[in-house]
Amino acid sequence: MSRKIALSAVVTAALLSLAACGGADDSGSTGGAVTLRYAMWDEVQKPPIEQSIREFEKAHPSIKVQIELNNWNDYWSKLQTQLAGRSAPDVFWDHVSYFPKFSKEGVLTDLAPLIAQDKVDTSIYDPKLAEGWKVDGKVYGLPKDWDTIGLFYSTKALKDAGLTPADLDGLTWNPDDGGTFVKTLQKLTVDENGKHPDEAGFDPKKVKQHGLAMQAPTGQQDWWNFALQNGCTLQDKPWGRWTIDQPACVQAIQFVQDLRLKYHVAVPATVTNPPNGPSLDQVVGRGEAATAMDGSWMLRAFDTALPNGGFGVADLPAGPAGKGSVYNGLTEAVYAGTKHPKEAWELLKWLTSERHQKAVAEAGAVWPGITSLNDVFADAWKAKGVDVTGFKKAAEGTTMGYPLTEAADVYNVKALDIFNQVWLGQLSPQDAAQKITTEANAAIK
Repeated sequence: MSRKIALSAVVTAALLSLAACGGADDSGSTGGAVTLRYAMWDEVQKPPIEQSIREFEKAHPSIKVQIELNNWNDYWSKLQTQLAGRSAPDVFWDHVSYFPKFSKEGVLTDLAPLIAQDKVDTSIYDPKLAEGWKVDGKVYGLPKDWDTIGLFYSTKALKDAGLTPADLDGLTWNPDDGGTFVKTLQKLTVDENGKHPDEAGFDPKKVKQHGLAMQAPTGQQDWWNFALQNGCTLQDKPWGRWTIDQPACVQAIQFVQDLRLKYHVAVPATVTNPPNGPSLDQVVGRGEAATAMDGSWMLRAFDTALPNGGFGVADLPAGPAGKGSVYNGLTEAVYAGTKHPKEAWELLKWLTSERHQKAVAEAGAVWPGITSLNDVFADAWKAKGVDVTGFKKAAEGTTMGYPLTEAADVYNVKALDIFNQVWLGQLSPQDAAQKITTEANAAIK
């Protein structure tokens, strides 16, 4: 047993004991109000969460909560530094890509004994969300939210092309000619002379508006979805080895490259490659692209870029193997080294309760982890004139979970570099697939 795993076991046992005893004096604090640190990265979600936490504080007058907000990149670098220095927040958002590493290092509190002791009903969460955070009978978080990938579109761009939202339903793609998906994107792509990619005289170097924008540091918002739709599996098993070099995956990567370099219907990688490219809501908002593949967490950003019903969301196209989307979710987690385990558990129960998640869903901040509240979130956006049920349909259909691997940080760094080269045409999809498979697997112990 490692030192950190031993720490986790001791803290979990202490937390269970304290929860059983009850009473503020048993919290491990020195008396008076306890201040918990709660870490998150999404500014959009902060207002409704902050309001709900004020209610939590009223119900728990001996507990104060201090929110620590950092953007995505700063959040993870800071959190890992804090975990190494044993100064991490008491409660924090956890992401699947970091979960295997954290669970192995023993920095997450096992909630299973507490769930059983307090008889917390975990059946209210989507099983696909809840099961992904369990290891050897231990539970390292309760579902906070979920997300899928959809096709955001500009209502003006569709109208200008003589299309309706219904025309985006039932689109298909294939590796041979691109299918109806590419044909529709050709209608939405226009150069400075008004020519489309399937017309003589079209100039791919002087495109006024592309049909599609894509951007994904790991693949979650672009080629992973096409891979799923083409029958590719990224790993041989959860927590297993990468299998990106199989033909179905290579075909999907090739298709994404073709959208940019062969069909000329997608915004060039020189514009959108991460980490320096603008976010896709900005690209569509400026009229540089008619549609964008992006996650449901970007709804607020698109609403800002294209206000007053200026955008909508359609399903992703179906590939040779059918429809499909990456399905991901976050959990609320308790730091194993917290000095206030009882209070942290109380806060986590609040954050994963129906009362809290309903309040956040009503604000349209994020799809809730509690399945029965999905319509609350959809209705919040319907009231703004935006139909977001495409994300829900995707979640209920064929999905692929975010890959679970202990070496996600290695994959993330290498994938960013390798696929940026592919989208620029500097590396073939076949060579990229072999390279990322070999190098990412080398980091798995």
